[in-house]
Amino acid sequence: MRSDKPSQTTLDLLYGVQNDLLEDPVGYAMRRAIQLSVAGNTQIGWLRERVTKHKTEQMYAGPFGQIRKTEGEIVHGGDDKELPIRQAAQGMGDHTLTLGGSGSGKTTKSRWTILQAAKHVMGLFLFDFRKREYRCLVPWFAAMGMVLMVVPARTLRLNPLEVPRGVPPYSWATRVADVLVQVFRLPARATKLINVTLIELFERFGVIQGGRRFPTLFDLREAVSVKATANAQARMAVVDALDPVLMSLRSVLCYRRGWSTSDLAKHRIVYELDGVGEVEKDLILSSLILPEFTARVAAGVSNKRMNLLICCDEAARLVSASGTGIGDLIGLIRGTGIGLELSIQSADIAPAILSNTANKFIGRCGSASDYSTMAEAMGLTAEQRRYMAQHLVPGQFVGQLAEGPGRSPFWLRVPNVDLSKPPSPKTAQGHLALAGLLPGVGASVDAADSSMGLAELLTLPTEVASEFVDWSPYGHRTKQGNPVTSSAPPLLSDAESRYLRAVIDHPGKPSSAYAKLAGVGTHQAIALRKQLVQQGFLREHKVNISSRGRVSIVLEPLPKALAATDGKET
Repeated sequence: MRSDKPSQTTLDLLYGVQNDLLEDPVGYAMRRAIQLSVAGNTQIGWLRERVTKHKTEQMYAGPFGQIRKTEGEIVHGGDDKELPIRQAAQGMGDHTLTLGGSGSGKTTKSRWTILQAAKHVMGLFLFDFRKREYRCLVPWFAAMGMVLMVVPARTLRLNPLEVPRGVPPYSWATRVADVLVQVFRLPARATKLINVTLIELFERFGVIQGGRRFPTLFDLREAVSVKATANAQARMAVVDALDPVLMSLRSVLCYRRGWSTSDLAKHRIVYELDGVGEVEKDLILSSLILPEFTARVAAGVSNKRMNLLICCDEAARLVSASGTGIGDLIGLIRGTGIGLELSIQSADIAPAILSNTANKFIGRCGSASDYSTMAEAMGLTAEQRRYMAQHLVPGQFVGQLAEGPGRSPFWLRVPNVDLSKPPSPKTAQGHLALAGLLPGVGASVDAADSSMGLAELLTLPTEVASEFVDWSPYGHRTKQGNPVTSSAPPLLSDAESRYLRAVIDHPGKPSSAYAKLAGVGTHQAIALRKQLVQQGFLREHKVNISSRGRVSIVLEPLPKALAATDGKET
């Protein structure tokens, strides 16, 4: 009777195919011979030998087993046999997430990966939030004949309101409003206020019509502060949140046109943000990343080779559920030429980040929930989870790559290469050779300068908003102490404009008369008067103009009111 049970040779063939044991020319020949039923005892014996050897190795390898990742330009590290685990450089365009507690080796792993990936991309953004972890790579880049610039936070020239090319201003206003509310932790009602005010500013500055002279956050602050009809709580929340940041980053943000991210994306740059506050870090990060994301998505870039790698050490603020807007864009930027390398200490991660980072690594953690979150995202078995939690030590990771022969998780040991010390020519030669890199021709390790190339950034086209160079929430002044007058007229609501026009056209009347003249209600008129007096448009005088001796309030229009309404005193 014929048996339906497959033969041992068939089982060995299936095992060999499933575990990538037949990917070489000899293995391919064995596979074809067996499939065509022309294999002899010699070929069957070769197959049996490979299968038996692999099964024996797997028994000693633990729950993660042995994995074949031997092709690609990036060497992530080695397995238990010190065999390299490789990945194609373009595979990093599928985004990478590394989770590990303090001291797990995340920074060492990140620097090792960056050193290899640098020559495969045109632009490199390295963000240091607390420490100066990436500065040490400057001489290593010099040894490869490349320039790595170091840019401190306060030397940046940015305008978060600058509309990226190809992005509709209305869409950018909505995006910026959402980001500012998240960055400054503003109430939800502030979103509408900022959005509407931004559109008004874009209209006033001609941005809607295609102009490239943009309002600044200073303009936004002043426009919001004089919106008497806006929700008072939301208005004050925006003003209170903006004031300390504008004071802290005044030299960074007083630009109508700042450094374009499309220009910055052509350079390899370390952004050191350790010298500013947490809110300022979020604002700078958003201003450098979101415009480039949004511009590439709006341009419809698709299936483009990765030319910009963005690495964030301690990227919790970027990936958390309450982050600064990257979660809803990370799924869209795949294929636009941007790769993300994110390192975090905690598994407080937005679901979109987990879903759209195809390369994942987990190192030693201090929390069971961290292990559980990443293990679930990587599809680890219960045995692998227990083994990982009990055996990971600094420098070791469990990884899963986006591409290659199979996506099975693997055990990884990062090379013990100390990149924090400047390299001597001998160590540079050895370590760069280990990574498959060659020192640059004529490159001088000793001549590496952390500020090299910064002069080129300072030549990028910008436009200073000179009226805000010495801005203060209590009234901005020049260095000589004289008041600065903005060339742009103050932004007023329709009701405020009508009220000022009524005062200018009908001077000397009691304040109660202007409600009817301005076409507003009595209570609204009182609120408008108080707001306009507070903002310096009007001055109150208490005058006795009645035969009964009753004191009335008479309003005097100040020069600011005349400028705001383009009016002349009658």
